[in-house]
Amino acid sequence: MGKTYTYTDPEVLKKKREIALENIKKAHTPEAEARKKEGVRAYQARRKNFRNAARDMMEAGLPDHDAVRAELERRGFKEGTYQAAILLAQLKKAAYDGDTEAAKFIRDSAGYKPTENVQVGNMDDVPFVQVDLSKCSSAQLREMIAMREARVQDEE
Repeated sequence: MGKTYTYTDPEVLKKKREIALENIKKAHTPEAEARKKEGVRAYQARRKNFRNAARDMMEAGLPDHDAVRAELERRGFKEGTYQAAILLAQLKKAAYDGDTEAAKFIRDSAGYKPTENVQVGNMDDVPFVQVDLSKCSSAQLREMIAMREARVQDEE
């Protein structure tokens, strides 16, 4: 590991601060901000293209004489897509190998993924309101926390 130098000379510290401030100013020029925004747009475009390509591949049909396609047809699935083949492979891993990650994949893909819920109950601990926190915005969550903290302070 390299040595760490501590500067105590006021002139050296002043020069270092000036350099740091100059670097901050350079990073926040309109040109730099425009480059950042363009970089974000380019990243989002690449990500969208990748996602679309993945969807197209998943929805593509398996070759006609493929063994997996034949098995899907034997099981009653008319569309022999790569997506169906992946689900079948995960189902086999979950059912026959006891692979819990594969089981979670199948559960989540089928729409049975558990959500983070908060139940607010009355005095008998019988819930009367259920809130799905995964659907709340950050502002809504902060508001709930603030309301709860205010209620606790009132009780004290």
